[in-house]
Amino acid sequence: MKKVCLITCYKQPDYIRAKTLRTAIGDIKDVELIVVKNKHTGLWRYVEVVGKLIAVRLTKHPDIYFLTFRGYEMLPMTRLLTLGRPLIFDEFINLMEWVIDEHHKIKQKSLLAKFLYGNYRFWLKKVQLITTDTMSHAKYSANLMKLPIDKYVPLIVSTDEQTFGGAKVAARRHKGLFRVFYYGNMLPLHGIEVVLQAMHDLKGQDIELQLVGGNQKVQQLVKRAKSDGVKVNYKKWVSYAKLPSYMQSADVCLGGPFGGTVQSQFVITGKTYQLLQMGRPVIVGQNLESGIFTDKSNVLIVKQNNADSLAGAILWAQSHPVELKKIGQNGRKLYQNILSNRQLSEQLRLMFTNKNLL
Repeated sequence: MKKVCLITCYKQPDYIRAKTLRTAIGDIKDVELIVVKNKHTGLWRYVEVVGKLIAVRLTKHPDIYFLTFRGYEMLPMTRLLTLGRPLIFDEFINLMEWVIDEHHKIKQKSLLAKFLYGNYRFWLKKVQLITTDTMSHAKYSANLMKLPIDKYVPLIVSTDEQTFGGAKVAARRHKGLFRVFYYGNMLPLHGIEVVLQAMHDLKGQDIELQLVGGNQKVQQLVKRAKSDGVKVNYKKWVSYAKLPSYMQSADVCLGGPFGGTVQSQFVITGKTYQLLQMGRPVIVGQNLESGIFTDKSNVLIVKQNNADSLAGAILWAQSHPVELKKIGQNGRKLYQNILSNRQLSEQLRLMFTNKNLL
C-alpha cells in the first residue's frame, strides 16, 4: 500500500479544498492517507507544520507528498524537507495572478514583482505536478510561468457533502418576498457591487436579497443600498453549519462569480458546488468554465460585470417557479455525475497512476 502525505498550512486548516482532497484521497483503494495540518492559525503554524512534516518523514516514510492550498509560503521548505520523493503542489490559484492581477498588491513591472515571479517559478519547476481547480486556470498558469502544460493537472473542487447534503432538508417556499441568497468574503471576483446594483434595479419588485459576509467596505455598500430603498437583509457572518439552512430557505441562490476580474474567468466558485449538491437553483457567471452548464436547464447563466443580466435572471426565476425547481434537480444530477467527491477521488487515482507516482 502506497502512502500519500497531504500537507496543509493555512489560517483555515479545514478550508474546503483541503477537506475534499483528504476525503477523496482517503477513498482511493490501496492508498494510505497521512494528514499533516496545523492547529495554530497564527505564525506559529509554520513551525508546527515543519515539525510535523519532519516527524512524518522520519517515522512513516510517505511515497508522495501533496501540499494543499494555500501553500505558497510553505513551498520552498516543503520541497527541501521532501527531497527524494515526489511533491505535488496544489496551486489552485496562481500566486502572481492573485497578487498582481486580482488584488493589485504590487505593480506588475516592479522589481518586487520580477523577484517574486523568478522565485516562484524556480520552486514550481522543482515539484513533480501542479494541480489547479480548472483546465483554464491550468493553461493560464502554465503560460504565465512559462512551464509545460503537462506539468499541470486540474482537479475539481467538489464540496463537503456531509454538510451540504442535498436530500436532508426540504426546500421551503415563501409567501410574499422572493428571496435571493448570496454569501462569501466578497473578494473582487465575487462582484458584490454588481449584485447590489442588480437589486437596486429590482427594488420595485417583491424581491429581497439575503446577503452574508464581507468586510467593512461591504457593510458600507449595503448601508448605502438600503438607504436607497434596496431590499437587502445583511449579516456579517453566520456559522458554517448554518449555511445549508440559508440556502434552503432561499428561492434562488447566487453562485457567481459576477466581478468580471481575471480570476473570475477561470473558476467555478466553491459555493456553486455546494448549491448544486443541495439541489438549489443557482445563478452563475459566464466564463471559460461555464460551458459545463446549460442555461435554464441545470443553472441560470448571466454575463459577468453586468447588473442588467443578473437582474433579468432573477426576474425570470421569480416568474418561473416550476422551471426553477427542475433546474435545481438537474443541477444536483450534474454535480453527482461529474463534480462529486467520488469523481474527485477518481481524478486523483488517475493522476497518481498516469503520472507514475504510485
